[in-house]
Amino acid sequence: MASPATSTSVSDDSDSSQCSEASIWDSQELHRQAECLELEELAAISVNPTLLPTLNHLLLEVYAILRPKPLDYDQRNTLVDVFRKITKQIFGSNDGFPVVEPFGSFTMDLFTPRSDLDLSVNFSANTDDRYTRKEKISVIRKFSKVLYSHQRNGICCGVLPIVSARVPILKVIDCGTGIECDISVENKDGMTRSMIFKYVSLLDERFQILSCLVKFWAKIHDLNSPRQLTMSSMSIISLVAFHLQTRRPPILPAFSALLKDGLDCASIERNILSFKGVGSRNTESVAELFVSLISKLLSAESLWEHGLCVSNFEASWISKTWKKGVGNLSVEDFLDRSQNFARSVGKVQMQKICKCLRQCALNLSDFMRGKLDTPKLKTLLFGRLSPDELVSKPLLKHGKRKRKWELCPQRRYAFQKRAKRGGNATTSSDSLPSPASNNVFPSALHDRGTIQRSSIHRFVPVIPWPRIIPSGFGYGLSLEFPSVARPHPGKGILGRRPNNAVPLNQWNSTSAAAARST
Repeated sequence: MASPATSTSVSDDSDSSQCSEASIWDSQELHRQAECLELEELAAISVNPTLLPTLNHLLLEVYAILRPKPLDYDQRNTLVDVFRKITKQIFGSNDGFPVVEPFGSFTMDLFTPRSDLDLSVNFSANTDDRYTRKEKISVIRKFSKVLYSHQRNGICCGVLPIVSARVPILKVIDCGTGIECDISVENKDGMTRSMIFKYVSLLDERFQILSCLVKFWAKIHDLNSPRQLTMSSMSIISLVAFHLQTRRPPILPAFSALLKDGLDCASIERNILSFKGVGSRNTESVAELFVSLISKLLSAESLWEHGLCVSNFEASWISKTWKKGVGNLSVEDFLDRSQNFARSVGKVQMQKICKCLRQCALNLSDFMRGKLDTPKLKTLLFGRLSPDELVSKPLLKHGKRKRKWELCPQRRYAFQKRAKRGGNATTSSDSLPSPASNNVFPSALHDRGTIQRSSIHRFVPVIPWPRIIPSGFGYGLSLEFPSVARPHPGKGILGRRPNNAVPLNQWNSTSAAAARST
């Protein structure tokens, strides 16, 4: 093993990684060690070529179950329209702004029916973020004031402004669909990254399939929550992209080639399309890529402390330290290379991640040796999958100004049910405030058929919503699953139109005026 060398890159990022007393190796030595260890880890799994088609079918079957239905696209697209109207009512309109735009897993088409909906309130078309933190918090508070009133009316729940976060956000859950929305302000960086990954997914369908599978695997094993010091979705997707960049031959290009002409949408799209078909020479199946990805991540287990870092920009392992030392997990932000996508990962949580990866490799090895049947492997990797269990369900969010029964539709309606039976409850559904008294969601918003699709923001590629999901995946597999009816525990933002809903031109704008004056 080569003698330690000084790190090739030092970042100013103030991430939560702990300083390490271990020596930092140079990029070349780290690259060599990682490749050698990856081959060893892959050999330990003892891949049986005759079982790869079976594993491939399993993975594609899981992917088919995870895929959103047309209704999921329609609901999220309609929620975007609703929040655009709320924004206009609160802040007015000046040359089309402010406008609410989606980003994240929805625009990247990497979401599941239970995924959050990320939204950004944008006040200009500038590519750079010119809003101060104080101004963003002010917008969040005005928005939350309006949503609190609708929480009291049972339209939404879990309204929770988090202004202390690095990116101030407002969380809210639609009671009808259970979709949780995370609202931020001028999140241009998030929109740009989403746009790039959306375009990258057009280069090769294996990227989208593998990203969905690995994200869900991480979610099932409680490894996909920055708030719990585990991996963010962006770090997981970046790891998948990196794996495809480093295959031989490569399936995806280095991101430096995609960003060479700037960050405007037209330049990125032009550069990405020039690589169309770049991965066609690589014929690896999703199963082969899944197994080799687990091997790759395991190979890095002992090298992170020596400065190992994933670089999508260079499409290579590099050596890098951050302001507080080496990262517990280092995934370089390809737009701002001083930042670590995995900065939230704690030391103990990294040990948990490695333990889950090791168990995944053991499960795959047992399967390849015939010690594990396909249904058991499927359950160990992805849990007991059922389309009925993948629908969005409201989650409790702890914050001020909320009573327990208000936070979750199931609790609220259980509370109301007890009231109807003559229990101790003093409030029933009949005594809830009428939404017409202060209605931000007028009749036009409840009639999905009358909603006109707003123009897509220039930072986000044009995506036709709703989109019919094809049943074939390019691997000779055609899977069809029955559509699942979405439960509606409450009327929600997209629920049945209230009988006393007020038309848009007659709406009482008391809430919007009050919020605007705050």
